[in-house]
Amino acid sequence: MHSFYMVRHGKSELEGDEAARPLMAEGLVQARQVSDKIASLTPSVVAIYSSPFTRARQTLEPLAEALGLPITVVDELREKHMSDEPIPDLPAARSHMWEDFDFRLTGGETNAEAQVRATTALKKIQSAHPSEAIAVVSHGTLMGLILNTYDSSFGYEEWRAITMPDIFRVDVPLLGAPVVEHIGCDEIETFKVKG
Repeated sequence: MHSFYMVRHGKSELEGDEAARPLMAEGLVQARQVSDKIASLTPSVVAIYSSPFTRARQTLEPLAEALGLPITVVDELREKHMSDEPIPDLPAARSHMWEDFDFRLTGGETNAEAQVRATTALKKIQSAHPSEAIAVVSHGTLMGLILNTYDSSFGYEEWRAITMPDIFRVDVPLLGAPVVEHIGCDEIETFKVKG
């Protein structure tokens, strides 16, 4: 059985370049707490994979340091690109995207496209760790789409409940259905983006 811990990054700056926005001071504290939590879980992590975005990598840097593991950056784990233009009603657009995975805003990806991009990359990663546990850090929307792949009941409301940071465990057996478990960050002060 392959297992992975799906991690949403800690609290980050909300303004600035999408790829370069770093964790806020609070997010750096969360990164240490998340890393401590993952390091205590069983099965133990043998590899760490990250979105190329700064805030994602920073979230598991303490884990990488504690375990003596490199962080492998995977471009396909970047956040979904919503649109090339300002979105007047972002909550409504997000809701529509969860209702229709083929809905596209100008210049953006559909949920279906982002989901295929991410899960194709994850399958390659899993093939390198067929019976081991790994940690994967990414972003809220992409994380929700990944979890939906393994549990089709994971939809818009479940996505809205994801906090910053957050942790899920996905077990993928050789036979049978995958199991998605919300580990959460109960002992960590989390943040939730509105809408």
